[in-house]
Amino acid sequence: MNRGKSSARRRHVMIILVWLIVSISAPGPLFRAWSAEFGTGLYVLGYQSSLAGFQPEPGLYLRNDFYIYGGTARILPFSRRVEVDLRSRFITDLVSAAYVTPLKILGGNYALGIIWSSVASNFLRGRLQVGGVVDVSREGEYTGVGDLVVTPVSLGWHLGQVHIMAFGNFYAPVGSYNAARRLNTGLNRWALEPNVAVTWLPQYGQEVSISMGYTVNFENKATDYTTGNEFHLEFFLGQHLAKGFALGLAGYLYQQVTADHGPGARLGAFHGQTIAVGPCLTFNSKIAGHPFGLNVRYYNELKVKNRFDGQALFGTVSLGF
Repeated sequence: MNRGKSSARRRHVMIILVWLIVSISAPGPLFRAWSAEFGTGLYVLGYQSSLAGFQPEPGLYLRNDFYIYGGTARILPFSRRVEVDLRSRFITDLVSAAYVTPLKILGGNYALGIIWSSVASNFLRGRLQVGGVVDVSREGEYTGVGDLVVTPVSLGWHLGQVHIMAFGNFYAPVGSYNAARRLNTGLNRWALEPNVAVTWLPQYGQEVSISMGYTVNFENKATDYTTGNEFHLEFFLGQHLAKGFALGLAGYLYQQVTADHGPGARLGAFHGQTIAVGPCLTFNSKIAGHPFGLNVRYYNELKVKNRFDGQALFGTVSLGF
């Protein structure tokens, strides 16, 4: 009897060790144990906030976003006696350029643009605990370039106090990626994303801005994994103050709408969701006659399912010509 129990324990330990080696040392099952492959989407949640639906006058506009995200996740692969705790930190610099033309289409000004993650750093620490007996930690870090976002069509309308933008994003997997690496700064998948944003600016300086997008993901050919389609909504509620300042509450909502699928999605659908809110401070003015803007916003994720749970910080600088 004791021999049988000892043999069963040894088998359980071997299973756990094999799982640990596969999950922490390789990019496969560990990163597919929650929504979207590698636990993240192509769209950077929180990118839109104040004046999301307001298209500026014709000209060239440059924008730089410094973005930091830190979060944790917990996976229970077998039972509550076996736990995997993950800690992630992602830092990137998003550089964008947009050109608003004087050309009118359907009554709205036509614009186009690009966004590129020029430098991105991805860090992950994993810790496996088994019944308080086995406690193993691993960590890794990788720095490289991110994927490219192209916006070939953007239309903007100004209807009194209401301002509307409709645009489509096209994601190209040019970022640094290797299926054999534990961490990457690119996601190796194409995607299309229609978006619409609305800003309401009444005469007393209040602002309500909402931006919505729907990301249609295509297969990652290196892993035979297709991430489900994703819906995201961002908002800003605030008050414009004297000398170009505005203060308010920003937030975002994320919901994975369809299931992950494909031969590589062996662990299930893992629909994910996130809700986040936080303060946002903006400043808009002109430098030598050129539009200039600053935007600082902080997001705290409140309700998370099948994703990392954490906080995000944006610092945005924009300049128009």
